[in-house]
Amino acid sequence: MNFEAVNLKLQVRPNDLDSLGHVNNATVLEYLEAGRWSWLEHHNLFRGRRIIPVVARIEVNYSREILPGEVNIATKLKDMEENYHYQVIFHQFVEIFKNGTTKVAADALVKVAFIDSIERSLRTLQDFLDENKQQDG
Repeated sequence: MNFEAVNLKLQVRPNDLDSLGHVNNATVLEYLEAGRWSWLEHHNLFRGRRIIPVVARIEVNYSREILPGEVNIATKLKDMEENYHYQVIFHQFVEIFKNGTTKVAADALVKVAFIDSIERSLRTLQDFLDENKQQDG
């Protein structure tokens, strides 16, 4: 399976800023979430069905402050557990634009698992993909 990287441009909102005037670290998690939703939609994989993706682990490295302006959220699938089992890992970047160049302000590894929303049980990536395929067909 080949899934391409997806970019999402967002405008920093005034309420995203903390008392130091840069984007609050918790808001960066919201940006990353929006990037993952954009990635899913780009690949015609939808939320709100029976099998849902949920964050199991997230690791974020903050390397530059994010000031008011536009940011890009780059999202790519880094790794799928062997044989499409229970988790995938996304590699995401929050990029800022400074003096005509793009700089990484934060990068994250996000492990996502799949849960059956009715049975409340762990499901496989393949179950999630199959459910989306059936609903589209």
